[in-house]
Order: sequence, then structure tokens, then C-alpha cells
Amino acid sequence: MAAFFIGLVRVIVKTQGGAAKSKEDAAVDAALARAESARNASAAGDA
Repeated sequence: MAAFFIGLVRVIVKTQGGAAKSKEDAAVDAALARAESARNASAAGDA
């Protein structure tokens, strides 16, 4: 569910324009990277 929400936020932010678009894109990419690394760490702990 969290992955879906992150994906939805990413799509919304990526499709918006404006002066701060690159900063917002970078923030979304960083949040995605954190979520993915946490998921990978959790999967590694389960193995």
C-alpha cells in the first residue's frame, strides 16, 4: 500500500509544472530511494 501511495505521489508531482519542479522531482526521487532501500533491507532481513 505504501509503494502504491509513493508511486501516486510521484506521478502527481512529475506531471506538475512550475519553478520548483526540479526540486520537487528530486525530493520525490529521494523519498522513493529511501522507501526502496528500506524495502530491500527488510527483504534481506527476512531471508
